[in-house]
Parts: sequence; C-alpha cells; structure tokens
Amino acid sequence: MKRNRLLSLCLILFTIGAAKAQVLELYSNDSKNEYLGCLTCTASDSKSVWNHHGTYGNLYNKKSIWNKYGIYGDNTSNFSPWNPHAENPPIIKKDGEVYGYFTLNKFIGERVEIGLTRMIYDYYMDIREDVSKWSESVSKLNEEEDPIKSPQQGTKVPQ
Repeated sequence: MKRNRLLSLCLILFTIGAAKAQVLELYSNDSKNEYLGCLTCTASDSKSVWNHHGTYGNLYNKKSIWNKYGIYGDNTSNFSPWNPHAENPPIIKKDGEVYGYFTLNKFIGERVEIGLTRMIYDYYMDIREDVSKWSESVSKLNEEEDPIKSPQQGTKVPQ
C-alpha cells in the first residue's frame, strides 16, 4: 500500500514537473528551416528526439540529429550540431521564438548552454548509439531546471 502511494506521488510530481518544463524545439539552419524534433519532450512523444521509434529519434531518418550519415547528424556537416566548426548548426526555438544555437561549436554566438544541452554536447556519441537509454536522464534534467541561456560573444541568431 505504501509503495503504491509512493509511486502515485512520484507520478504526480513527474507530471507537474513535465507541465512546467519549457518546450525546446530544433529547426535546421538552412534554406529549408526543417523541423528536427523536440529536445525537451518525453520519449513517448512522436516529435521527441528521444523517441527512437519516431522520425526525430530514429538513427536512420534523414531528419534525425542522431543519424550519423545524414546532413543533420554527420560530424562534418555544416548543418549538424556535432560539427565543432559548423557555421549553420540547428536553431533551438522556445515557444516559437528563436532561443539560440544547438551546437558543439563553442565559438558561435548564442549557443544554448543549459544542463540538458551540456549533457548532450558531452555524451552525444554515446547517446546516438542507443537513444532510448538516455530518455530518463533527460526527463530528470528537464524537471530540475528551467532553461536559461548563457549567450556567448559572436554571431547573432537569425530571426
């Protein structure tokens, strides 16, 4: 009985935390401005980059940042977050407004630096080997913080 109450309480707290979490979505930084998925959505959401069965979390989909052979996931692509020299990495939007860049490039201005993105920047190679194993860590990070951007000097994000 106590265990069931504890599980119910955890579920309620998780739901409340998820409702408060900001929605951060990825878009390509090219002429297509393609939707690349939701960074802060749970793995059960079809738009989530953490849903390995969905379009944006799939290792082989052309719109997935986890596809190491695709334009948005290749380490050498100018449009990939994983290229440390990319000049046109994906853009993160928060509530439909440009929030900053999602990139390993530390010298680009307006790089989004929050707990979630730092974790992804540090472990992206491991994450793309098995996206599903990381979805729980992402949920915990989303609960712990509100996204706060720490912009760096340099290029401005296009509007």
